[in-house]
Amino acid sequence: MIPRYLILPIVVLGLVGSAADAQESVKLSAKHIPDSAVAAAYLSPREVLTSPEWELMPVEILQAAAKESVGIDPLHIQDVKVVVGLPGPGGPQFGALLSFTQDYPIDQLNPELLKEFQRQDVDGLSVYQSPSPPLIQIHQPNPRSLLIAGGDYLLPVLNADGTGQGQLVTLVPQISRRSGLTVVVAMDQIRPMVTGGLRQLAPRIPPPIQPLTEIAEMTDALMVNVNYGMMTGAISVSALARDAGAAENLEADLNAAIDYGVQSFKDQLIQNANDEGPVFDATVQYVDRISKKLSEFVRPQRNDRVVRIDVDTGKSNVAMTGVMVGLLLPAVQAAREAARRMTASNGLKQIGLAMHNHHSAYKHFPDRAIRDEEGKPLLSWRVKLLPFLDQQALYEQFHLDEPWDSPHNRALIEKMPTVYQDPSAVVPAGQTVFQLPIGPGLMFEEQPGERTIRDITDGTSMTIMAVESSADAAVPWTKPEDLSIDMQQPMAEMGGSHPGGFHVLMGDGAVRFIADSIDPALFKAMLTRAGGEPINF
Repeated sequence: MIPRYLILPIVVLGLVGSAADAQESVKLSAKHIPDSAVAAAYLSPREVLTSPEWELMPVEILQAAAKESVGIDPLHIQDVKVVVGLPGPGGPQFGALLSFTQDYPIDQLNPELLKEFQRQDVDGLSVYQSPSPPLIQIHQPNPRSLLIAGGDYLLPVLNADGTGQGQLVTLVPQISRRSGLTVVVAMDQIRPMVTGGLRQLAPRIPPPIQPLTEIAEMTDALMVNVNYGMMTGAISVSALARDAGAAENLEADLNAAIDYGVQSFKDQLIQNANDEGPVFDATVQYVDRISKKLSEFVRPQRNDRVVRIDVDTGKSNVAMTGVMVGLLLPAVQAAREAARRMTASNGLKQIGLAMHNHHSAYKHFPDRAIRDEEGKPLLSWRVKLLPFLDQQALYEQFHLDEPWDSPHNRALIEKMPTVYQDPSAVVPAGQTVFQLPIGPGLMFEEQPGERTIRDITDGTSMTIMAVESSADAAVPWTKPEDLSIDMQQPMAEMGGSHPGGFHVLMGDGAVRFIADSIDPALFKAMLTRAGGEPINF
C-alpha cells in the first residue's frame, strides 16, 4: 500500500505533458539543484491539465482524488521540480519542490497526510519528518510552495541558489524549457555505476545492441522530453556526447540498434504469418514497407555533440503504434523466456523431490538405470522415478524386464511426462535434456551402484545431482543413457537452451542457474561428491 505522503508526488509525476509548443524563450532554472544532484525533472501540472489536448481527459476525477487524499487541487500546482542525488546514509536522496498559484498552508492539508510524521526543528526550520526509514522530510518555505525531500536532501535542495559548480547546475540553464515533462541527467557522478551495470548485461544482449552499453562513456548528459495529449504527442531524447567523435559513434550505434530492432520486428511478424501462398507474399511486402517507414521514423539526428531522436505521434499515430509494438516484442520474448526458465526450474525441483522421496522409501537414491539380473541397463532412472512423480499408471505400463527400445516399451516414449521437458530446448519428441552427470568421483558413475546421502561427503548442497544438457546431447527419456562428463572440459555439453546459462539440480533438491561464464574449476568442484574442494558461490 502506498503511504499517503507519497501520493501527491506520484500524481504530479504521472502527468506527462501536453501538446503545446516548446517555450524556447525561457530556460530551465538551476535554483534548488545541489552540486551533488545527478538528475532533475520539470513539469507544470496546471499547464498540462488546462491544455486543449486534455479536454477529453478525466481531469475532474483527478482533481477530486487529489483534493480528497492530499487537500491540493492539481490545477493549482504551477510547477514541480524534482532533483535526485546519489543514495546517501539516509537512503535515496531527492527533493520535490511544488509551487502553487494560491496559498496552501501545510496545516490545512489533509490531516491524514502528516499523521505518520513528527514535527521537528531542523536547523531552525519547522519540518515534518518520518519517524522511521526511509527518511522523508516535508517543509513549507512559504504558503505557496512545498518541499518534500528524502535522504537528508532537504537542506541541500532548499539552500541551493543555482550558482553552484556541479555538472547538472551548469548544464540546466542552457536548456530551453519545453512543454510537458523534461528530465535531465548528468553523467559525471553516475558514469562508473551505469557503465558497470550495462557491461554486466552485455553478454545477454544481442551483438548489434551491445555497443550501446557504453552510452555512459560516450555522453556527458541525457535529456528526455515527453509531451502528449489525448490524440497527439511527442517524445524527444537528446544525448550530449563528450566530443564530436563520440557523437558520431553514438549515432552509428543507434542506427545499428534500430536496424536490428526493425529487422527483428520484421522477422517476428513474418514468422507468425502463413508460410506460403499469395497472402504470405503480400504480408512480406507489407512488413518490409512498414519496417522501412518505422526505421525512418526513429532515426537519430546529429548536430555537433548533440544526438537527438524525435518521435512525433501527431504526424503518424499508426507508425507510433508500430514502434510501440516493436519495442514490446523484446519484452514479450523476455517474459516468455522467463516463463520457460521457471518451467524448467520447476521440473528439476520436482525431480529432486522425487529423488529424495525415493531415498526416504529405499534408503538410497535410485541407480542410474533399471537393470536385468546380470546388471545390463534396461530403462532409465527417469522411469524408476515415475511412482514418485504421481505417474504410477504410466510406470505400470512398462515391461521392466525389457530394454527401453523393445517393441512394447518403445511405444511409451511418446508419453514422456512434462516434468522431463525443458520448453526452451529444441529436441525431438520424447527426448530430454535433464540428465545425470556420469563419471568417476561424481554422484553417479558408470558401474551399477545406489548412492546414499552419506556417500556425498562434500555435502548435498554443494554437489550436482542432475544437469540441463545441451539440445545436441539430449536422449530419449526412457533410455538408460546420461551425460558422460569429460573433467578436462566439464561444461562441453551443458546448456544452450537459455540465454546466459543453464540449470543444475543440487543434491539437496535445490535448483541453481549456472552462468556460462562460471569458472570451470568451480563447476568441476561442484560435480564431485567427495573431492573436498572449497566451493564459494
